[in-house]
Amino acid sequence: MAMPRDGRRTLAAVISAIGVTLALVPLYPVYAVPEFWTALGGGVLLGSLAAAVGARWRLGPLSVTAAAVVAYFAAGGALVLREGSLFGAVPTLDVLKALALGLIRVWKDMLTAATPVSGMEALLIAPYALGILGGAAAGSITLRSRRPQWAALPAGVLLLVAITLGTYTAFMPAVVGAVLAVLLTAWALYAGRPGGAGNLALGQVPRGNRHVMAAATLAAALGAGVAAGALVPLPTDRTVLRDAVVPPLDVHDLASPLTSFRQFTTGGESLKLFTVEGLPPGAAIRLAALDQYDGIVYRVANNGSAGAGQFSRVGRKITTTAEGDQATYSVTIDQLTGVWMPDAGYLDALELDDGTLADRRAGLNYNPGTGTAVMVGGVLRGDHYTAEAIIPKTPDDATLATARVSAMTLSTPQNVPEIVGTLATQFTAGASTPWEQLKAIESKLHSAGFFSHGLEGEARSRAGHTSERVSTLLEGTQMVGDDEQYAVAMALMARQLGIPARVVMGFRQDHPASAGAITITGADVHAWVEVPFDHVGWVSFNPTPPTDQVPKQEVPQHQQKPQPQVQQPPPPVVPPVELPPAPPVKEASDGSAPTDLAGLWAALRWTGAGIGLLSLLLAPAALAAWLRWRRRRARKAASRASDRISGGWSELVDLVVDHGADVPPGATRREEATLLGEHFPREAIAPLASRADHAAFGTGQPSDAEIAAYWADVETAGQRIRRAVGWRRRLAARYFARSAMRDVRLRASRIPLPRITHLSLKKAKNQ
Repeated sequence: MAMPRDGRRTLAAVISAIGVTLALVPLYPVYAVPEFWTALGGGVLLGSLAAAVGARWRLGPLSVTAAAVVAYFAAGGALVLREGSLFGAVPTLDVLKALALGLIRVWKDMLTAATPVSGMEALLIAPYALGILGGAAAGSITLRSRRPQWAALPAGVLLLVAITLGTYTAFMPAVVGAVLAVLLTAWALYAGRPGGAGNLALGQVPRGNRHVMAAATLAAALGAGVAAGALVPLPTDRTVLRDAVVPPLDVHDLASPLTSFRQFTTGGESLKLFTVEGLPPGAAIRLAALDQYDGIVYRVANNGSAGAGQFSRVGRKITTTAEGDQATYSVTIDQLTGVWMPDAGYLDALELDDGTLADRRAGLNYNPGTGTAVMVGGVLRGDHYTAEAIIPKTPDDATLATARVSAMTLSTPQNVPEIVGTLATQFTAGASTPWEQLKAIESKLHSAGFFSHGLEGEARSRAGHTSERVSTLLEGTQMVGDDEQYAVAMALMARQLGIPARVVMGFRQDHPASAGAITITGADVHAWVEVPFDHVGWVSFNPTPPTDQVPKQEVPQHQQKPQPQVQQPPPPVVPPVELPPAPPVKEASDGSAPTDLAGLWAALRWTGAGIGLLSLLLAPAALAAWLRWRRRRARKAASRASDRISGGWSELVDLVVDHGADVPPGATRREEATLLGEHFPREAIAPLASRADHAAFGTGQPSDAEIAAYWADVETAGQRIRRAVGWRRRLAARYFARSAMRDVRLRASRIPLPRITHLSLKKAKNQ
């Protein structure tokens, strides 16, 4: 019995939906989480249902598109953004906003994030949206077109899109290709032809042989696909779109944490930075790996090389090739500030606990080459995260003595003092291998140097690691410094010998294996040197002398007893020196060239033009700064104390207006505080408005101390607001004082206008 036409169409629609799903399978390595299949399958199902509804009620393309869009937003909370939805299914306003913006942002975000991107729910919008689009297109063609075989076109396009957006390695290409070939063959057999004939390929075949031929064709397609996958060698990698996308984060412009080394040591044990629980004994905690020196500071190169690596956005799961022991530990931030996140080993997974840190996951970037992490916007007190990491094993000296230094390319150090190369040659005299050279440098600095942080009661030791400071360390009668100087000196010596080396800043603390939560303080900060070895990895060296190896006190030399003065005989008379006669003026001028001042005038013109252009560029900023300063001085010098408080509130409002907020003139302070709170919800702005109202309408006048405290709070709130906005907004606020124009409009609104009446018009006409 032949299959009814509607049944054939339904079967073809199901096959087309499966084909669209298979076409998007190459995206799985980007996510590598079960939620991917939920988003993809749900999207294809929703798109197919929208196509079925359009075919059932004969809706136009716009109506089918509208139905797919409604389904996208309605089910997006349950299939993609479950954490932000009510009961894990009902989308909120924030979820709807994220779904709308995600259609624009997700493509760039998924290409700039390190794979797999587990833990980033918003990135699942890509397979979800592509599934809806492919399901609606393929389903509509299958159910409504006279040539349903054209439904293979959306699947083919989506396959190319998935490969382009995917990773460098294919996901089961032989299996996916073979199954997709079988489905396309079945599509051709059962899709149906115009006029109600059951199948295009078997239309003229006797009914009893149709199923036999169909089975034979499917078997042949499956065998051809599997054989092609087994016999044809598949490439190990491929070119994808993410190759051409530049990572958005460049940490080269971030301040090097090594410049703040002395700030940690000054705080000492009283500076409680963070607590860590579950850390294996002896494991070092990294803060940053620095591999570029310019004579002033050691910083992160971020040039993408094997030694420097790249920072990219990561999710819960992180791909690592490190080998060692598995460890799980948790970190809770206390007084540590900055963008660098402390971690140990090489991360395999990172779980950000619920709270403000989880909300900032989009700013998490990790460098698997150096094992360091950055949180854009900085870490905050109370941030907590749990890490699963690989802690590399420390090889013994016998293994390292025979290991070869890895051939890695690092940035060439600049402005290295000459004494560095000289001492590197002296320290390594007689050493034949890189391992022996490194151990010789480490031993010499460790034994011949002296330790001092330069704190009170310690020997004088300046902070910094500039070329001048390194020269002072190595050329002095006594080498005096701490980890900052010794680690930089050894790294530069290794680089002068052609050995790749980097400086790592982090924390070390001796603790037993059974220790619970460990508090890391400023006294635990350290810096060391790392060098890569083949089949071993990065090996650390510690050239810093022991803390009890303090410099020797210099013995002051006794001043010689002054001798009594004895009158000396007069100096002998020296005859005057006879100078040769001066040449005539004419002879002196004949053979000399006239002074050419053209170059000087050209330099002066270019300098003047540069100064003029710079003045022109800085003039708006200078004018805006002068207007703000003049207005601020007038507010602080108001005759009434309450007006000085009100002036502080006006100063805060003007600051927010300059940074992009729209505050209507004439609003009350509470209304203004409500508007400002919407723009900056983390700032305590409402209490400042209440204090200003109390000073303006309350009994009595505020004291000078209260006025000073109020202005100090305004300053603090203003600084936080400036940090909360982007650099473009801060630059625009510096150049354009929007608040000044707002004051002009406010004054203009208060000018009384003359009333124009019928009598005044008649009087003007008679005149």
